[in-house]
Amino acid sequence: MTKRSIKSRAKELLDLARKLAQTPALTWVEANNAVYGPGGPFVRLLPSAGDRAAFAKMQESLQIDELIDSLPDPPDGPQRREYSGKFNVRIPKSLHAALACEAEAEGVSLNQLVVAKLALHLQTR
Repeated sequence: MTKRSIKSRAKELLDLARKLAQTPALTWVEANNAVYGPGGPFVRLLPSAGDRAAFAKMQESLQIDELIDSLPDPPDGPQRREYSGKFNVRIPKSLHAALACEAEAEGVSLNQLVVAKLALHLQTR
């Protein structure tokens, strides 16, 4: 399998930045995170320090920065969050095993058990 050139990967990032720049109401923070965020396209396309150093010297890098900089600032003040319902929590294996056993004994899924326990705790406050 041949490795794609830095130029072709830089073009792919630039194409993404151009699409993001055309997205209505997108702020520079959201666009920057979409390109450069952890596990995002920048990291996947340019995994090594050498690749990233070469990219930083390219015209595509400058164009991406200009596109992101041209986007509006995020609004001031508290932001309304939209909750997806997805919530990941890492817990000790022993606690996970105990919860799984209890869920099996109750005949419910692990998610149902944990949500019920959280809801019960919140109602007592």
